[in-house]
Amino acid sequence: MKQRVIFINLHGNEFLVKTLNKIIFGQSVAVKHRYLLDYLLEREDVEVCTYINRRGLSLSYTTRNPLLQSFRFLEHRITMRKNGISGGKITVLRKESDIRPDDIVIAYSYYGPCQLDFKELPDATRVICQIHFGTQHSEVERKFKPVAMYNESDLRKYSGMWRRDLPWFKGKFFTIPFVFEPRFERIRPFAERLQKAVSVGTITYMYNITDFYGDPCAQPARRNCRDLAKERSELIDSFNFDYLENKQTDKKRQSGNPVMKIIQRLNAKITGGHQKQYYSFNMVDKLNSYKIAVVGEEIMGIPGIGFVEAMACGCAYIGQTTGYYEDYGMIEGEHYIGYDGTKKDLEQKIEYWMRSENQDRLEQIADSGFNFVRTRFNKDVVARSLLDNLLSLKKL
Repeated sequence: MKQRVIFINLHGNEFLVKTLNKIIFGQSVAVKHRYLLDYLLEREDVEVCTYINRRGLSLSYTTRNPLLQSFRFLEHRITMRKNGISGGKITVLRKESDIRPDDIVIAYSYYGPCQLDFKELPDATRVICQIHFGTQHSEVERKFKPVAMYNESDLRKYSGMWRRDLPWFKGKFFTIPFVFEPRFERIRPFAERLQKAVSVGTITYMYNITDFYGDPCAQPARRNCRDLAKERSELIDSFNFDYLENKQTDKKRQSGNPVMKIIQRLNAKITGGHQKQYYSFNMVDKLNSYKIAVVGEEIMGIPGIGFVEAMACGCAYIGQTTGYYEDYGMIEGEHYIGYDGTKKDLEQKIEYWMRSENQDRLEQIADSGFNFVRTRFNKDVVARSLLDNLLSLKKL
C-alpha cells in the first residue's frame, strides 16, 4: 500500500507550483519546494494527494462564498496542467473524511487560516512547513496540533519571535536546506571574475515585526550591503531592491472584494508591480561575474535562498556566523567566509579577501563551497531526508 502524502490546497501553494494567479498576471515566483513535489511524484511507493477545502480558490482564499469557491476544483485542474503535471498524478480529496489515520498531512503556515480550515481535526500525522515564517497564525496552528514542523533553519534556536509566539509547540523540528535550481551553474572560471563582491536579494518591510525587532526591515543585512555599495563601490556591487516598488498599488490591493482584487492586480501588471528591477537581469550570469557573494539573512532567523544559488555558481560566500550554516554541516573558513553581521566587519572581510595574496585561498573556499552544495543541497538528497523524517513521525 502506498504512503499517502497530502498537501492542503496544493494548486494554490506558490512554494510547490506556479499558481494560477501568478500565471494570469505574469508574475515571477521562486517555486522553492517544487523539488519536493517532483520527488514525491517520482516515488512509486508514495501517493501524492491534495485536500481542497472550502477556501481552496487561490484567487480569493479569504472568501467562503459558495459560488466563487465552486471554481476551486477547476482551478486545480488548470493549474496542474499549466505546471506540466498530468491529472492522474494527484489524488484530489474533496472531504475531510477522505483523510485517513495513516496519511501524512502537510500544511504551510504562510497560508494560515486558509489551509487550516477544518471542521474537525484530521486523524492523521499532521505537519506544518514554516517557510516564509510568520507568527500571525500561531493560534490557528496550535489548534491544528502538529506533531512536527520544518523550515530552512531551526526557528527554536534562531528566532526570538518564534519562541515568544509558539511556546506551545513541543514536537519535532526538522531543518532542511534550500535547494538550488539546475540553471544555477558555475560557468565562468574564478580567475576571470570581477575581484569584488556582489550582494543580491530583495528587501522587504514587515510592520508586524517592528514591535519585536524595533525595525520593519526583514533583511537589515541586505540594507547594509546596499549602503556599503554606495560608500565603497570598489568593494561591492548591490542588486538589493525593495520588494514593494509600487506602494500605491499595494495599498489598493488591500481591498477585500475578490473582483476588485483581480482588477487591482491587472492594474499592477500594467503600471508596475513587484520586483521588476530584481528580475530584469539574469541572476546566473550576475553571480558568475563575481568572486564573492553576500546574501543578507532574514532578521527572523532564516538564511536567504540566494546563498545556495551563489555557491552553486562558484562564488565564495560571506555569511553571518550565527550557526545557520554550521547546522547544515558547513565549516566557516572552509565552505564559507564568516562575519559578525555588521557593515563594518563585512567591509573589512571584503577588503581582506580582495588582496592579491589571498586569491588562491579565496578560490579554494569557493571551490569547497561549490562541491558542498552540489553534494548536500541537491533535490534528491534533501527531499529524501525530509520524507524519511516524516515517515519516522508515524512511529511516535
